[in-house]
Amino acid sequence: MEEKTVKVCHLAVVHNINDMRIFDKECRGLAANGYDVTLIAFGDRDFISYKDGIKVVSLYCPVKNRLDLIKNRNKIILQKALEQNADIYHIHEPELLSVGLKLKRKNKIVIFDSHEFYGWQLKDNIHKPKIIRVPKFFMKLFGALYLKYESYVCKRLDAVVQVCTLNGKDYFEGRCKLSVFVKNMPDISDYSVDIKTLNREFNSIAMIGGFTKFRGITQLIKAAAKADVSLILAGKYYPESYEETVKQMPEYGVVDYRGFLDKKGMIDVLKETSIGISTLLHVGQYDKIDTFPTKVYDYMAMQLPVIVSDTDYAKKMNEKYHFGICVNPENVDEIADAIMYLYNNREEAIKMGENGRKAIIEEFNWKNEEIKLVNLYKQLIINKLS
Repeated sequence: MEEKTVKVCHLAVVHNINDMRIFDKECRGLAANGYDVTLIAFGDRDFISYKDGIKVVSLYCPVKNRLDLIKNRNKIILQKALEQNADIYHIHEPELLSVGLKLKRKNKIVIFDSHEFYGWQLKDNIHKPKIIRVPKFFMKLFGALYLKYESYVCKRLDAVVQVCTLNGKDYFEGRCKLSVFVKNMPDISDYSVDIKTLNREFNSIAMIGGFTKFRGITQLIKAAAKADVSLILAGKYYPESYEETVKQMPEYGVVDYRGFLDKKGMIDVLKETSIGISTLLHVGQYDKIDTFPTKVYDYMAMQLPVIVSDTDYAKKMNEKYHFGICVNPENVDEIADAIMYLYNNREEAIKMGENGRKAIIEEFNWKNEEIKLVNLYKQLIINKLS
């Protein structure tokens, strides 16, 4: 008897239809392992397409605010999800927890992919400001209520996927049936460029990602100006008003802002720069997570020396692999000194880049994480059939 192909449906209401973790890694990885994969997310228009064996359903539904998003987009995506009649549903945002609960009541296997530690962010008031701003006391209260709701739902879902521990502890311990760690690591095949052929000039540094005051952008701009280097920023500002704030800085002239880039654009930027940097401030989850910000791994994969915040995890990993310099993200002088040190010690900087690339090949790569994800899916199917 021919074995039935397992149908999988990934759902996202906030993440982009082309999100690198969701589409490029998880969906592609599952499709490559024989799963029938559909991704439903929101874009600038409605369409259905097929890419790399994955059915992509783009939905268009503009929203005024986060509450409007939950009300309108969830209704639309639930209807589309049920039309797929999938065996496993994989949801990617806390806004979709209610949808996950409804799918579970339809006797579906449901996984919650917690990309970040949302309860911590809400309580510490460092979320991306798409939610209406309220006083800190109420955000702490809202964060505590969210944690209770998250626990209530996740205990009824089949599994939670998360990226790492927090100071060695499982954030979802006792709050879900099954917890699996799948880090957002680079696929080394995306970085197959011959590094030796690149003509990198030691006159620019780069930071890629989301730009908020909590990610140390203000201090970084000042440090780049002090070190007299160009700072390439590729990503989006949150909120948009923060961009106007930093543009008023007298040091802003060092910034080369490239806007939001796709994967190819990001790699092109990393081909031309000489240092990758990520100096997130010690707030909220940022100094507690036992991993690096995603883009740090991209820097390492592109054989760049890295300047990174001096978290306990970063210092431990740098002692092991010697791929960069850890700095106090609040200290402009320390960041500037690290930049100038790498510029003045180019052979050592090149060696750090080589060490980082080696770490990606040996440990921090998507193939290792894909195995964990596929094994989770196999386990959940077996559990349902038993």
